[in-house]
Amino acid sequence: MQLVRRTAWITAAIIAVPLPVLAATVAPDKAPPRVVAEVPTAARPLVDWTAPYPQNDQPTRGYPVLGDLSTTELYHATPSTGTYSHHPMVTFQNGTLFASWSNGAVNEDNPGQRVLGTVSTGGGWAAWTVYFPPQDKNPPDEPGSDGRVPGRVVTADGYATIGGNVYAVADVWDWVQSGDDRTKKGWGRVARRVAPDGTLGPIFWLETTSPQPKPGFPSYPNASDPRYGATARQITAYLADPRNTPPWDYKSGWTEDAPAADGQTLGHVTHAYVQADGTYVRLWRGNNTGRLYAQASHDRGRSWDPPIRTSLPDARSKSFVGQLPDGQVYVVGNEQPPTQRDPISISLASDGVHFDRVGVIRHTAPPLRYAGGHKNLGFEYPSAIATDTDLWVVYSVNKEDVAITKVPLSSLPVTTDDLPGIILEGSQTHAISDEGLAVQLVGQANKIMKEVGGGASVSDVKGELAALRERVGERSGKGITPAYATLLQQDITIASGG
Repeated sequence: MQLVRRTAWITAAIIAVPLPVLAATVAPDKAPPRVVAEVPTAARPLVDWTAPYPQNDQPTRGYPVLGDLSTTELYHATPSTGTYSHHPMVTFQNGTLFASWSNGAVNEDNPGQRVLGTVSTGGGWAAWTVYFPPQDKNPPDEPGSDGRVPGRVVTADGYATIGGNVYAVADVWDWVQSGDDRTKKGWGRVARRVAPDGTLGPIFWLETTSPQPKPGFPSYPNASDPRYGATARQITAYLADPRNTPPWDYKSGWTEDAPAADGQTLGHVTHAYVQADGTYVRLWRGNNTGRLYAQASHDRGRSWDPPIRTSLPDARSKSFVGQLPDGQVYVVGNEQPPTQRDPISISLASDGVHFDRVGVIRHTAPPLRYAGGHKNLGFEYPSAIATDTDLWVVYSVNKEDVAITKVPLSSLPVTTDDLPGIILEGSQTHAISDEGLAVQLVGQANKIMKEVGGGASVSDVKGELAALRERVGERSGKGITPAYATLLQQDITIASGG
């Protein structure tokens, strides 16, 4: 069961009038839901970390591990198929999940790198296949400690959904060596349609001009070809929307080493989300600060304020930002500076501003099996997509394997100001069949909320929360279905800090 999270106070009187459930599946090619709570704009931070600070001496950094999770390994590294995998991406369309990632022989971002992918089926996930083949040969010194020798590289760059069709996208670029300097020269992006059954369409460039292929490697049509021009323009426009922005764009270079307001350099921009007042917000990795940076746009992404340092902790990795069907904003990443990428966790802000809850998705990474340049332990570089019941989080494991974890939305942590909405949702879905009981429970939850709103801490009202949890347990099967009673008791326990 999905528990719709509410942030506005809901009085007991509301429960007497059934309200429509607000959550709905949001098609990936439509605008995401706006956040559900307005925050006073006077002197408020753009985003703020109000959750407990991570404790680096604990495997879970002091955060609770989410329950009812299920994980599937999409790719297991072997020397014959490549011991480097990273940059995983995921999307969802019409009941099918699509995942892709970069894959190389040994080292990170070396010539010969390709993009693999797979789709979900009724019985699970299909075997991976090659979405974008290499555009250059593996270097002869591949086992070197660093790799990254001159040559052409293909990197996974996510998906675009156009007219109900899903297109996988990859970035193509060259390592260029000039004296002692090594730089990236971006050529642009390639794309191809991926059908729900995994069938692949032809590869084509999104650019009107494309580079000459390396000797022995195929060429692909570009956007000047009338067969692909219209689709290429649509995909380019889709990716230009800041709510769909890929984390890297090597042709323009703007997503690497971007300047912040304090002079720091940033990288790996996230998707933008929309706060209740219409402000677009996107986050950046702080390359040297152990903090995420936030950037605001007040004209729907046409122009942006300088990125500013926030209180959100970060391990100098890549984070992913999205919105749940009820409008909550989430950040999936590694919230433990300075550089640890274990565990991988999710942070939540009901208002898109105050990230006050954290839950761990996976922790304690397995040992590294294969050496390689720029490889390290951890659950890294996530991407995520929400359906109406679950959040799917894909990530690399030690930059070797690729895994995806299903996180039920009902497993996400809640706060006391969510309790009346949870109870209201239960009455609407007949989980609470006794309307009088529902009114009493909402009234009791509202009383707790008002005390917290008046300055009481969660610990101050822990006794009342315990009484509410006990009342729910007593009424299980007597107006509250046992399954819903279990879920509601869990949410109350989490809200009370248990």
